[in-house]
Amino acid sequence: MITLRKFQPGEVIFRENDESGSAYIIEKGLVEVTREVEGQDVHLARLGEKEIFGEMSIIEERPRCATVKAIEETVVQEIPRSNFSQSLQSDPDVAMSLLKALFERLREANATIMELQKDMPLACHLPEVPVTHGEKHPCVTVLLEGMTPTAVKTLPSNPFEIKKFPFRIGRESHDPLVTNDLMIPDSSPYQIAIHHLAFVQGKDGIGVVDRGSQFGSLLNGDQLGGVDGDPKPVMLTEPESILVLGHVTSPFKYKICLHTKE
Repeated sequence: MITLRKFQPGEVIFRENDESGSAYIIEKGLVEVTREVEGQDVHLARLGEKEIFGEMSIIEERPRCATVKAIEETVVQEIPRSNFSQSLQSDPDVAMSLLKALFERLREANATIMELQKDMPLACHLPEVPVTHGEKHPCVTVLLEGMTPTAVKTLPSNPFEIKKFPFRIGRESHDPLVTNDLMIPDSSPYQIAIHHLAFVQGKDGIGVVDRGSQFGSLLNGDQLGGVDGDPKPVMLTEPESILVLGHVTSPFKYKICLHTKE
């Protein structure tokens, strides 16, 4: 449900590293967007009437990447992630505004990638893990095995063979915008994000990549994704690896086994 919220001058709407969950459309007023760099608040933008902020929370559950504060008395529409799909039907104007903001974010990201390719052509011609859709890796069998009772229950079989790439894992959801190959039931406080992690196939083998999760994952004890983890794909170089989805205490613990075919 879309709700109206009012903020007074100087009031913080959300802070950097807060949990995400809603996008906002400014009906009246003015806000400032800042980010902390080396202990100092760096001004990023001022946004006014009809402008949108927090829109990335619609598609990912990473913590907020900036702080937004009201400069003057401000009224915003708050659109929770869980209600976005309903808004597509009940309030198409709001949904279209959010989609435009997301498309603009994608356009800016593509422009940045193109600039990087010009500056570093040898490093940026191809992504690190080019993805092949819907195909099984020709040389390696990938097995995912639950290591806890909770993890075992999430798999169709134990161990479970991954036969397509990318293979997307995320929290069980009835949201029609969510696409996962393995949907894991989870309850609050969540360990699994709606878009959590994917297995990908590249020219150098099999890798895993974070998809915008809050806590990320642990791969052989190293942080992958989340606030402090590596957002880039990480290749699996050992016959066996340990994967924990979420915080270090998460019950969603798995063994990844790679079997090379003769």
